Amino acid sequence: MNILTNKKHSFPLSALALSIFTAFTCSSAFAQQSTVPEDEDIEVINVSGIRGSQEASIFNKRNAATVVDSIAATDIGKLPDVTISDSLQRISGVQIRRSAGEGASLNIRGLPQVVTQLNGEQYLGANSVVSTQPNFSDIPSPLFRGADVFKNATANLGNAGITGTVNLKTYRPFDFEEGQTVSGTAEIQRGDETKESDPNVSALYNWQNGKVGFLVSGTYANVNLANSYNGLNTGSPGDAGWTDRTNADEIGAPGRDGRVIMGAQGFSAWNQGTERERIGFNTSTQVDLGEGFVFTADLFYTEQEEFNRKVGVSATNKWGPRGWFTPTEERATGAMIDGGEMYAWQQAELYPSRLKSFTQNDVYNNQSTNINLQLDYDNGGAFTGEFRAIIGRATQEHRHGYNEGDLTNGSTTLGRTTNLVPADKCQAGDTVVGDEGGCLQAINALGYSENPHLSYDTTGEHPVWSGFDRPLAGGLGNGATTADYMANVDSYNIGAYSSEGNENARGDMHAFSMKGKYLLESGYITSIEAGVRYGDRSADYERYNLFSPVQSAGCEAQWKATDVLLSAPAPACSDGELVNGEFMPYAALEHIGLNQNNNVIQVSDFGPVEGIPAVWAVDPADYDDPEAFHNRVFGSSTKQVIPGNSFTADIAEMSYFVQANFEGLDGELTGNVGLRVVETDLKVKQNIAGENLAYGGTAIDVGDVVTERSYTDVLPSLNLAYNLSENVVARLAFSEAMTPLNLNQYGEGLRLNNALDSVADSPTEGQFIVTGGSLAGNPNLDPWRSTNYDLSVEYYPGKASMISAAIFRVEIDSFTISETIDMEMPDADGVVRRSVPISTLAQGDGGTLEGFEVGTKIAFSDFIDSDSLLVNFGIDSNFTYSPSEGSGTDIYGNQNMFNDNSERQFNFIGWYQGDRFEARIAYNYRSERLAGQGGWGALNLFQEDTAYVDVSASYDINDIFTVYAQGSNITGEYEDYYLQWEDQYAFQNYYETRYIVGVRAKF
Repeated sequence: MNILTNKKHSFPLSALALSIFTAFTCSSAFAQQSTVPEDEDIEVINVSGIRGSQEASIFNKRNAATVVDSIAATDIGKLPDVTISDSLQRISGVQIRRSAGEGASLNIRGLPQVVTQLNGEQYLGANSVVSTQPNFSDIPSPLFRGADVFKNATANLGNAGITGTVNLKTYRPFDFEEGQTVSGTAEIQRGDETKESDPNVSALYNWQNGKVGFLVSGTYANVNLANSYNGLNTGSPGDAGWTDRTNADEIGAPGRDGRVIMGAQGFSAWNQGTERERIGFNTSTQVDLGEGFVFTADLFYTEQEEFNRKVGVSATNKWGPRGWFTPTEERATGAMIDGGEMYAWQQAELYPSRLKSFTQNDVYNNQSTNINLQLDYDNGGAFTGEFRAIIGRATQEHRHGYNEGDLTNGSTTLGRTTNLVPADKCQAGDTVVGDEGGCLQAINALGYSENPHLSYDTTGEHPVWSGFDRPLAGGLGNGATTADYMANVDSYNIGAYSSEGNENARGDMHAFSMKGKYLLESGYITSIEAGVRYGDRSADYERYNLFSPVQSAGCEAQWKATDVLLSAPAPACSDGELVNGEFMPYAALEHIGLNQNNNVIQVSDFGPVEGIPAVWAVDPADYDDPEAFHNRVFGSSTKQVIPGNSFTADIAEMSYFVQANFEGLDGELTGNVGLRVVETDLKVKQNIAGENLAYGGTAIDVGDVVTERSYTDVLPSLNLAYNLSENVVARLAFSEAMTPLNLNQYGEGLRLNNALDSVADSPTEGQFIVTGGSLAGNPNLDPWRSTNYDLSVEYYPGKASMISAAIFRVEIDSFTISETIDMEMPDADGVVRRSVPISTLAQGDGGTLEGFEVGTKIAFSDFIDSDSLLVNFGIDSNFTYSPSEGSGTDIYGNQNMFNDNSERQFNFIGWYQGDRFEARIAYNYRSERLAGQGGWGALNLFQEDTAYVDVSASYDINDIFTVYAQGSNITGEYEDYYLQWEDQYAFQNYYETRYIVGVRAKF
């Protein structure tokens, strides 16, 4: 296997063979040298270097009460990754998704229903205000000393996820020796695309004297990340994906012979610069109160401001008729739909009515605060106890700014080249008409007047565009090519301004828990644990669009666009004037040159896609504050809440547990059996959406629907560990689990999609009509429930060496599925004229996820002489196989896997640790995953397999100073997506390679 090969990854058996071969050859070769001294009683692991980190992880796994895998920092601030998600992906069964190249959301064994804890209690993060899936893109790794991933549950674990629970562990004062400890890190990050030198600093101070301790640690980073995209129009609002499952104009038409193809709305390419400014700090105070009482107070705070500045080019037939592209290379798939056989296509001739640049900026402001007040009791007697109070608050604000730089003069999209504008908008050369001195104004006099002819080829590793050198009629005169129009900044006009899908999300969490443990002096039962916990979590989620006043009457429009006419019927606002005795509406947006209200830039780099000439576009930094921009250009802006996407939800849980820990067979068998009861109260307030406001797709809030319900879950668990020999442990784990749905799956309401009707002679020609929508929330859905089984064998041949194998099965008793129903819905003017497909959630049951894991951690120093060349080397490798049966079937009738699950995952880390120098290379492979189900006209969206390679190295100059270097994604891996068939191209995401150099000090 060549791990430096980008695409395609040939994986199915090679990595599995490597894992098994490594595990069993090491097992047989070292078995006679792998005894651990009987009198060695490891109580505390002092982590030092990569070997020490591996030793700590093994110690945690061996002594855990259930199936656990761990990561540990090799020293203060030395988790060798940017975010904690990057670190967690090294654990078997943990699958992550990347955001701008950095680790973000994660699954365990293929499912996102994962609960996050902080030091053993629930954690509320800004990226998870309404979701359960962890997303740690705003949580820097230097704040943590490690993390545990529980893959099954014990009754005393508290809230647990369906397939796992992540417990993040921060530093506390009594973790350090008495006296003071000071450490700090300063580094520079640089990407091979951004070419920016980005700072990242962190520091920790701790002091404790055995009775009182105080710790403060913090980190700051400001990074600039590059990623690019090409493929389906998913990069700009309203252009998402495929418009229909068939290119209806061509089905059965001459030359098609009944062959069905997927009709695309458009294709685009863009590059994006993501700037993230992160601040995080953790403070902790511990006081030994005497008599066995220890008080701990923790404050964990994170803040991140993120700008996603995107510039792109798009060729689209949005608002136009189908049949605008013709495949020139295609193949039969054998799939039948709508009475014809579907063909996958690889090359096509395009005749887009709109060729445009676009600019987009999505700004996120995240904050989260988690406070823990904890009182522990342990006086050396039979009883120990703990009381905790948790307060969490998180907010996420999302602001969106967008514009289009159109190259058409209007004739190819609107069937007209002029718009009527008020007198104060008239420009030189306009024709004065109307009773009030309005003007007929050219929409874009220097734009093109016929559809460009382009070619699109997806047969290679990356798409290739061509045809920009073909002549194109329009305002630049005879002989001008498409590329000439793209190169001329005066050939662009602003087609639309908008600020849509803005969000305000706020979550609050409170928890109070008491639990105790009593040691028994005799019998098989060694101790009894019991506890009670109350927790509540609430979310207030608001999504809104910005409306701004346009033209003389000040009619407010969501879409400030040249194709929006202010002609709404009374009592809505309309604006225009009489022309030859007939009312003629103004356009919401007059002709505005690209550089009239904005700074402009010329862009030619769209990643590895080939053939696209440079385009002019608005500088996305102009929309760092979209509301301020709209206030400046239009005088003001009004926030219009989207009822179907705004809600409040409250979940309160009262839980009780009892657990018996036991030991038998002369100490060879240990385990626990327990029961946790969870009483849940759910309250959801949804909004009722009325008619749409004029000149936008935003409905009016006409009332509320409040749903209250309660349910109780009884969750048993059993964990057994049996020492088959001195160094071999077999485990059996069983538990039932319950996790609430994402809060938006309870609370979101109806949202409709609208499109401009461009069908000639249609009763609604030139009006926005409803095309579909979603009913995304259902408060009557049951939570996720599952029954989990694990069986594993673990072999510990040395302190820093382990070989393990496990099989698991997760029976999903209830979950959500997506379905599409036809519903009669009103057009933008409030009139119901048709039924449209509405996607909604329904109750699913009977899903399964099962598979196996094998893993190997080997430190060769555990087995060989100190003078061997291999004594300083080691490996950490694991393979997970997790096929699943989810809901629904594909176009062939085959059962779908669970969304976002990859059947195969492989990690391989090779490391070296000498006296002063240490190095690591990490390879992470994930097989294809189901990224979207049936939303593309019965076709599923898949992400192809990916393999990322990261490296790191450090050198200890002396006992105080260490210098280090890291590289992430050093092979330039990218994400490739396809629709159902690997040759039905969808899109690609590219993330840059990044390098880090830094210095670390510890006093």
